[in-house]
Amino acid sequence: AYLRAIANPDDDVNVRRILNVPKRGIGDRAEAQLAVLAERERISFGAALERVRDVPSLATRSANAVEGFAELLRGLRELAASGAGPAEILGEVLDRTGYLAELRASDDPQDAQRVENLAELHAVAAEFEQAEPEGDLADFLERVSLVADSDQIPSPDDDAAAQVAAEQGVVTLMTIHTAKGLEFPVVFVTGLEDGTFPHQRSLADAEQLAEERRLAYVSMTRARERLYLTRAAVRTAWGVPNELPPSRFLDEVPSEVIEWRRSESSTQSLRSGWGRQPGWSGQRRSPVRDSEVRTRKASSTGATFGSATPRADVPELDVGDRVTHDAYGLGTVVAVEGAGQHAVAKIDFGSEGTKRLLLRFSPVTKL
Repeated sequence: AYLRAIANPDDDVNVRRILNVPKRGIGDRAEAQLAVLAERERISFGAALERVRDVPSLATRSANAVEGFAELLRGLRELAASGAGPAEILGEVLDRTGYLAELRASDDPQDAQRVENLAELHAVAAEFEQAEPEGDLADFLERVSLVADSDQIPSPDDDAAAQVAAEQGVVTLMTIHTAKGLEFPVVFVTGLEDGTFPHQRSLADAEQLAEERRLAYVSMTRARERLYLTRAAVRTAWGVPNELPPSRFLDEVPSEVIEWRRSESSTQSLRSGWGRQPGWSGQRRSPVRDSEVRTRKASSTGATFGSATPRADVPELDVGDRVTHDAYGLGTVVAVEGAGQHAVAKIDFGSEGTKRLLLRFSPVTKL
């Protein structure tokens, strides 16, 4: 809503949505009086903000808050007009408004989810800037659709709509909760990494982990004919790449029903861009070859999609331990999740950055 209000000052709906988010002391009465001014003068709500002093009955405190909000929007629009990209504008919005700081200070799990959603939006904006160097904020907003997925899902009873969707090759994006009760010929389940699915907050909570396992089952059983399970070796949040281990839920899929495929990937490019993913080939990325298609045993389904062999001596690490890594050098353990074969450590390697490593596949030695 902030980005749309910046791009279009006359977008009354989104300007009013962000008027008091985060809370800045502008109440419903002040908003109603500004709306009356806009209607009387036949101007937009955004233009009425600039004329707040024309509302004589408005309390001084509220008027000052409205002027501060109008000044905030002016500054952000000047930034956009100067040629700043959508990722930079989004970052400034979150910093100048204090919205991100407010969410991070909250103990509400939903606010933690909002932070993750904002991180994903920032990553999408950064990718857009790389793909479209000449694109501006308006181009980005045109590219990104923020429509609720459920509004685009054909009813299970609407055979005609389902047939049209199938013939047109329509791909429907939705959450697992939205997909309950629906089935599709082909389903893709993405994000199968520990820390993503299951979520990082669930790794240390048996009850939450069980709920996410149930959701994983729901997602996989939406497919009638073919199911694709995918994961990322590296994910970037707020511009910082993190190496992620495969989801433990992959260990629980029967090996006889899985056909594993992977593309060769450059180890050196991973190291230079994000850090090395153990077990990946050192060759350049190439199309999947038939020789690379194979069925794995259940005991190895949690491994990286390469030829790495799990270590028998998984190190037991605690926060504060000093370690050494074959590629990243000396580091300090800042967090540990899970235990044994599922132990994951977050390690600060100084200039190499902070990495999340699945210890059974990582060349880490405790000092």
